Amino acid sequence: MKLAIILSMILLIQYVATIIQVRHYKKYVDKIVSHYKGKEGYFLYSGMNRRKFSPGAMAMIVVNKDYVIEDCYILKGISVFSKFKKYEKYIGHHVAEILDDHHEFTENAAGKKRKIPSFLAALSMAAENAIVSISKKKLSI
Repeated sequence: MKLAIILSMILLIQYVATIIQVRHYKKYVDKIVSHYKGKEGYFLYSGMNRRKFSPGAMAMIVVNKDYVIEDCYILKGISVFSKFKKYEKYIGHHVAEILDDHHEFTENAAGKKRKIPSFLAALSMAAENAIVSISKKKLSI
């Protein structure tokens, strides 16, 4: 009986933590969208990398129609109290630079037991989404 109560409490805590994290994510997305509202040719993409026993990450990038990154934000950590932080490294650069860094890291880590950092995996997912989506839009024009 005590085990069932403990497991129920853990599930309840996880549910509340998920609600907090989703609200934080939505609030931050709304903040970014309001900054670019009314401007043509800007797109918001996000990526996520979950890990079982190490911190995961979420990334959001704002890309213009020429595949140049205008804004880049990363949230990494275990806690639901982690916050998005601006990541300056890729701002003003082509989206493909993220993918180049990802590829470079995997080549350098070949044969070693190094994992790709979760924030780089999340950024790569967002970059891939950006390239595919913008190229589809350009083809349909």
